Amino acid sequence: MTTEENQYVQLERTFRELGEAENDQADFLALLGRSNNKKWTDLLEHHRTIILSEAGSGKTEEIRNAAKRLIADGKNAFFLRLEHVAREFDELAFEEGDFAAFEAWLVSGEEAWLFLDSVDEARLRDPRDFESAVRRIGHKVASAKQRLHLVITGRASAWRPKSDLTLCEREIPFAPLQDDPLESAEHNDGCETESRARTDTGASFQVFALNDLDRRQVGTFLKERGVSNAEAFMNAVERADAWSFTARPQDLEELIGFWKQFERIGSRLETIEASVKRRLVERDQTRDDANPISFEKLKYAAGLVAASSVLTGEPNIQVPDGASTPSGISSRDVLPDWDAGEISILL
Repeated sequence: MTTEENQYVQLERTFRELGEAENDQADFLALLGRSNNKKWTDLLEHHRTIILSEAGSGKTEEIRNAAKRLIADGKNAFFLRLEHVAREFDELAFEEGDFAAFEAWLVSGEEAWLFLDSVDEARLRDPRDFESAVRRIGHKVASAKQRLHLVITGRASAWRPKSDLTLCEREIPFAPLQDDPLESAEHNDGCETESRARTDTGASFQVFALNDLDRRQVGTFLKERGVSNAEAFMNAVERADAWSFTARPQDLEELIGFWKQFERIGSRLETIEASVKRRLVERDQTRDDANPISFEKLKYAAGLVAASSVLTGEPNIQVPDGASTPSGISSRDVLPDWDAGEISILL
């Protein structure tokens, strides 16, 4: 995560793999669990990875700094914005690493890590831009795809678990290399031996959720942000049962700002109201300009969806392309006057 001084804070973020069954659930937005945690060292071993999280979770800075660390270690690594790739694949698309180094890697025979941010940004200008970007990248790396470690990020609400995954697997495939069976037979001399097939746990795209910050990470962040009375801050959070409002770095930043100004974190009602407002106000000016919906309209619609959840006892909300079963609240049913684009913005 980046501080206001633009210094990256190493929080040793963890990830949870989302299994195939979870990819089919209507509550795809709520899959940020904490079982079977993975670290960056685990993810970088895979060849095809998707990382999902919501706004303010720090995913962009995480992958940017993953690229920087690899480059510092002498590896081939590149950080690009998907929305820039949709039209052209040139030097302007590269923010870490550069186009000349990428071209050199293609013919080098070496491995490389390509970090692409982010699915939702790519769809801002045109819903078809994400597909265009994936096709363009697939064409560009076709001759080196077996040597490529690919990481794509996006907001969970923008990821279409079926069609997007199918698109990525089709356009940028990876398959573990197998030894020549004739060569293996010659070496085996008819004896049973361990298979020499080269396997890879990242043989197909694996989807991960970026985990919320835990208490240790919150403590590290407070120290790096210069909160001298960190223990008092944590005790106040504990008393208010407000740990859920420290789960994302951006939310934590705002909570720290409030604390520094008032030496308190606010009542639970104040904290919840502020949290709801943060989630309904688009922080990215480019996104807000591209998809303008008033705060009051969003607040009213979110209230209807929330009321439906409470009254029906159904905690899940369907997302486009995300449900194979009728479970989950349908936003279209709750908001019949909203079009698909508006519902997508709300989600």
